[in-house]
Amino acid sequence: MNRAAAVERVVYWIGLAALIWIVVTFLILPLVASLHAAFFRDGSLVVGQTLSELSRSRRVRAALWNTVWMTSATMVTVTIVGIFQVVVLEYFHLRGRALFKIAYATPLVFGSVVAAAGYNFTYGPGGAVTHLVKAIVSSLPQDWFIGWFGVLFTHTFLMTNFYYLFLRAAMRRVDYATIEAARSMGASEYTILWRVVLPAIMPTLLAVTLLTLYTAISSFAAPQVLGGRDFHMLSQMVLTLNSLRRPDMAALLALMMGLCLMALILLSQYYEARGSYVGGAKATAPIQLRKICSPIGNTVLHFFAYLLVAIYAVPIALVVLFSFAPAASIGIEVIPSSLTLKNYARVFTEGTAFLPFFNSIVMSLVAVSAALVVTLFAVPVILGRRSWLTRLLDITFFLPWVVPSVLLAVGLIVTFDTPNPLVGNAVLLGGYWLLPIGYAIVALPLMVRFLRAAFVGIDPAYNEAARSMGATGLYRYRRIILPIVAPTVILVAGMAFNDLLSEYPLSAFLYNVNNKPLPIAIVDSSLSVDPEQAALNLVYVTLIMAFSLAIILLAERIGLGKGPETTTL
Repeated sequence: MNRAAAVERVVYWIGLAALIWIVVTFLILPLVASLHAAFFRDGSLVVGQTLSELSRSRRVRAALWNTVWMTSATMVTVTIVGIFQVVVLEYFHLRGRALFKIAYATPLVFGSVVAAAGYNFTYGPGGAVTHLVKAIVSSLPQDWFIGWFGVLFTHTFLMTNFYYLFLRAAMRRVDYATIEAARSMGASEYTILWRVVLPAIMPTLLAVTLLTLYTAISSFAAPQVLGGRDFHMLSQMVLTLNSLRRPDMAALLALMMGLCLMALILLSQYYEARGSYVGGAKATAPIQLRKICSPIGNTVLHFFAYLLVAIYAVPIALVVLFSFAPAASIGIEVIPSSLTLKNYARVFTEGTAFLPFFNSIVMSLVAVSAALVVTLFAVPVILGRRSWLTRLLDITFFLPWVVPSVLLAVGLIVTFDTPNPLVGNAVLLGGYWLLPIGYAIVALPLMVRFLRAAFVGIDPAYNEAARSMGATGLYRYRRIILPIVAPTVILVAGMAFNDLLSEYPLSAFLYNVNNKPLPIAIVDSSLSVDPEQAALNLVYVTLIMAFSLAIILLAERIGLGKGPETTTL
């Protein structure tokens, strides 16, 4: 064995040992610790007692009931709105289709804590729309939007992203020849949609419905900002129990949520796999947009399509517009009478205003960089040497996608609230680094999935040609493999960074006064009545949306395919 090969072998084993330490310490051990906290207390099995305490708690029972009925209602409303959007974009020919595509895609950049803050600003007690409506209907309560209605409204119009991304693709795979055949047999448009199109997209529809169910059950930001004092869901209750120093109850409640969510993930994967086979014909004729000849039907469809545009556009427009308005006009004016850059100047020059933004940028950069280093080493190892160890690593990296954030957060808290020998007997809880570690963990599944696909797509001939010319493994990886996957690395890093800037559940559990991140500042400012805080909040939300839009535009360069052509009904 020559010297270069020996160095590579040493580097490989050192890297593998470090990888195993990272996975065991920051992923496996916290999950095991959360299970131990749920079942044991002071060395005794207390799961029955803890379950009994949870069942006797009025607040827990109320949160459970709220989660059940809110999730059920969300599934119904999101399904209706999501299917309507897909039909408008991919089946019927309507004027303004380009505008519909932009408006219906806004949940991709205006979601999570950002959207909750935006909806609170628009429809909340001091919202511009609330002031406008109260000028017309003076009897309207100031807090009409706060409570279950605000949460359901927010869920309905922000959880359609799965439909926009996946159900649209399924609709494009429908064989247009079957539609023409049904039409030639005299079938009405309703019959074609119900008996031909719907069965073809049903596997994908079931999958996105389950993903919506998953998102609704684990909803955190919307009820936290818009639920008020009386409407709470299970994720909030886990945080409350943890703050009350009851990790056993918090862990057990999070575990029950996790088991439910894992079952939903498995079901969605099952239906997604079925969709690969029955979602469309082997050789499909591209679907063509169909014009509606009925004037009444055409008018009604256009009305609701544009109504959705207004619902999506108004909060974003008001947030961006008032981010340039003087703080004194917030909560008073419906449309700002003057514009200024003072709010943006405060965010970037004032220490207390800039600190949450700075903290989130630094922690997200650290987390993304660490996750990229782990992923760029782990993926070639997993793909190159198939063994029980690499298969186990492959599965483990996707656990943060399956396990809810609240369960992972409770596990990290329980694991690192005392000196831990795996981190040099340090106590990470209450320090700066536990939150960036949590960020890196939740970023890993996204990176592993996309970079794995990028590595698999590399032509083996490149590597073999370099090997035949005597290039070492490290040289081939550095000079050939990395340049090929670099565009994917940049895109994935940007996507992960964007997600972490607005990551709320993990932040709510793990932050402290030394590293208060942007999502926490946004929630705190949303619940504040200080117009100066509201002005800063609008700048925070606008900046996150701008970065999200930049990532979307970068991803768009990959190409989403051309839309279908138009035909007359």
